[in-house]
Amino acid sequence: MAMPSGGPRRRDVDLRETLDFLSDGFALFDTDDRLVVHNDRFIELFPFLSVLGDLEGLNFFALASVPCGEWSRVPDPDAYVVERMRRHHRADGEPFDIPLENGGWVRVRERRTPTGGIVSTWTDISELKEVEHTLRDAIDGIGEGFILLSPDGQIVLANASMSRLFAKVGVTLRPSARFDTALEAAKRGGLFGPATTDDALALLTGRPDAEPRIEIALSTGAWLLASHRRMEDGCLAAVWTDVTAQKRREQELIDARSQVEEQAAALGEFARLVSRQARSDALTGLPNRFALEERIDQLLAEEKDQPEIWLGFIDIDHFKTVNDRVGHAAGDRLLIDFAAFLRNQLRADDLIARIGGDSFAVMLLGIDEAEAQRIATRLVAVTRGHLFPISGQSFALSLSIGLARTGGPDSSARAVLVCADTACCVAKESGRDRVQLYDTGDPKVTDTHERISWAERIRSALELDQLILELQAIVGTDGGVQGYEALIRLDDNMGGMYGPAHFLPAARRLGLMRRIDSWVCRRAVTYASRLVRRGIQRYVSVNIGARTLADPGFHKELVQLLDRYPGCEKGLRIEITETEAIHSLSEITGFLARLRQRGIRIYLDDFGNGYNSFDALKQLPVDGIKIDWRVTRDLLVDPIDEALMKAAISIAHSLDLELVAEGVENDTQLRKLRELGVAKYQGYYFHRPQPAEAALS
Repeated sequence: MAMPSGGPRRRDVDLRETLDFLSDGFALFDTDDRLVVHNDRFIELFPFLSVLGDLEGLNFFALASVPCGEWSRVPDPDAYVVERMRRHHRADGEPFDIPLENGGWVRVRERRTPTGGIVSTWTDISELKEVEHTLRDAIDGIGEGFILLSPDGQIVLANASMSRLFAKVGVTLRPSARFDTALEAAKRGGLFGPATTDDALALLTGRPDAEPRIEIALSTGAWLLASHRRMEDGCLAAVWTDVTAQKRREQELIDARSQVEEQAAALGEFARLVSRQARSDALTGLPNRFALEERIDQLLAEEKDQPEIWLGFIDIDHFKTVNDRVGHAAGDRLLIDFAAFLRNQLRADDLIARIGGDSFAVMLLGIDEAEAQRIATRLVAVTRGHLFPISGQSFALSLSIGLARTGGPDSSARAVLVCADTACCVAKESGRDRVQLYDTGDPKVTDTHERISWAERIRSALELDQLILELQAIVGTDGGVQGYEALIRLDDNMGGMYGPAHFLPAARRLGLMRRIDSWVCRRAVTYASRLVRRGIQRYVSVNIGARTLADPGFHKELVQLLDRYPGCEKGLRIEITETEAIHSLSEITGFLARLRQRGIRIYLDDFGNGYNSFDALKQLPVDGIKIDWRVTRDLLVDPIDEALMKAAISIAHSLDLELVAEGVENDTQLRKLRELGVAKYQGYYFHRPQPAEAALS
């Protein structure tokens, strides 16, 4: 919604417009190395980053590690990325040049802000690089002026270039003539400019004790560099080189340096302004999460005896219904009004922050647990009894509040915020419109804390590239490998390696599957492309959730990825998972049809697990089904699972679908599957998952 003139949003727009006016690329990273803001020129210089969507919030490593055309211009892409990270984190202001994928070059300068962030600028120096290259070629091929003088200063030899130079003022360089006489005649004829003094001309005659390098100014404005060297026989060899272009370029570079220094000073001031703005929420004007964490950590660091800080994490219940009824603009207006309402209900020294969306937080100092609960409970009650008029309607809101306090040896702003968020989640799951204290003795609190902890670990793994892709073979009746299923693992860099069952459930609940699916797709497509290029008749099969497949943003991202690796479709297959996650499977049928037209085979995964497998098979355009490992596991002991297997085999045969049985772990299962008519298998009996590079080698 429109902000009042001069408000935070207007200033934010003005700042972004100012950035976009700059001819240099600009980006600001916060203390966690996450991108805060960038201008349009940044994307123009690095267009391959557009596949990542909204860049703000991504860390520098995620940007620097995107495969791109720049890598083809360096001998070792991995070392190149490592060096970029080293220079970025050093941020000492020293310029360095990097190649662009369009063949050009940029000069990078990175500096630390007073708050610990990093300001990065990219100046296009493609033209400078090109001019420098041209000058080198020109100097190698041009006919420099050359003259050879006898020990007593007589002309022995002058080349055509030198002769043409003096001929412009009517002076002929004749053998045996004295060169100092020719210089004097050229001076009278107006060959030299005022900057060429009599002393400089005297040096050009080659005194026995002088081997000068003299810059000669011509009256035309050109410049020559005269290099004289005395040889063993006493003769003097002189080479006069036209350095006009260099002299002009030097002046241009001096002017450019002055301009860059002025821009750098302006950008430094702008960065300080942006840093201040980065601590404020653009919509409500309240401090944001960064400012809240900064203030809590500051208080904890300043006090020798750790102060008792209570933090209330506040969520507006069912706020989505407000947006659905009156639209997002009116919803934003309501958030602004609620922020003002919240401010009026609390003490003047209580710090209130907007965490994001419909989430707020309040920091309470100098109170005990009973008082913190009293304040939070009163806030819930007074909000419930207040009506917020928006767009001709009145809304009564309810709040879920989680309370936590600092304490313990590892006390920090982030830790207490996670605890308060956990308590808030418990309050919402317990019926909303209530206050929940963070209590480690409460099983609901510990379970929720574990889930939120996984969210932080997953986000960190994505940002620090701690995810690992493993491959498990899919074999035919003869045991030969036909393809691989891509399986994800999480390495926490502390000796812990976690399979998908540990973290994917939390990722689904917390809305992180889209990012994980995108990460897996990027890796799987590169491996599929490698198989195709090598002529290996195998494929890589990747799991993608139905919710991700219904996302138009993911459609665009995947199509761009496929276009970047032409022909990879022959070595790529997609397994649809979590079909129960969306209400209507028709949301993804069109996109699946487009993928099949490109040559990608589609499978329905986890068939037989749940009630919607057969319904999904009716609705989705697929080429095969994969029997859930639980059906295979219980095939020999559960008649229902045997019936499911027979039904699946019958359907696959009648519809001409490929069928793969997952979870084959022993010879008895394999014999039973063969007896029933299954021809493709996957499981530990044949192959345990391996890191992708090892499996493909």
